[in-house]
Amino acid sequence: MAQYNGYVTVPHNTYDEFRNASLGNGYNVDYSFGNQCWDYVALLYHQYNLTLITKAGGGGACDCWNISRQANSRDPFISLVGKANVKRGDVLVFDANPWSSAGHICIADEDYKPEGIRTIEQNGNNPSAPVSLGFTNFNYFLGIFRNTKWDRTPPEPEPKDKKGSKKDKFPWVIGLNHWYNKR
Repeated sequence: MAQYNGYVTVPHNTYDEFRNASLGNGYNVDYSFGNQCWDYVALLYHQYNLTLITKAGGGGACDCWNISRQANSRDPFISLVGKANVKRGDVLVFDANPWSSAGHICIADEDYKPEGIRTIEQNGNNPSAPVSLGFTNFNYFLGIFRNTKWDRTPPEPEPKDKKGSKKDKFPWVIGLNHWYNKR
């Protein structure tokens, strides 16, 4: 377990590689307020030579979505809405709420489940806490930044109809036969 101040290089070819290399370590990339949730995701963005943006003059984790969504949706990251779209390795952004005026940002450690999911995150209201596994429900959920470079299981291809059948060449034949049979 190590504490890193400033940006460092972390293996990140896959989600599991990034997860395993960072879990248990502390990251304070901006030298402010200790190991914040934002620092951890900013570390991920830095691996792609990107800056995770909140708002001009600084802001909370929720501003990464509420104000700077377009700026943070740069290759390889895309933005998605809808909690049902959450996949393992996605960056999740949550709005300000009664417990946190800054909101929250973390990474999904499993695919969407309605009751909530395991996440990998930093801070958890303890600025000296290292990256750890947590649990997050979808109250105050705003959106997803998906890293398109991390491999995911591709969707099942749709079955293809056989070409050249009478149905393909003459779709009206079945309709006519059906019409004649009803007479």
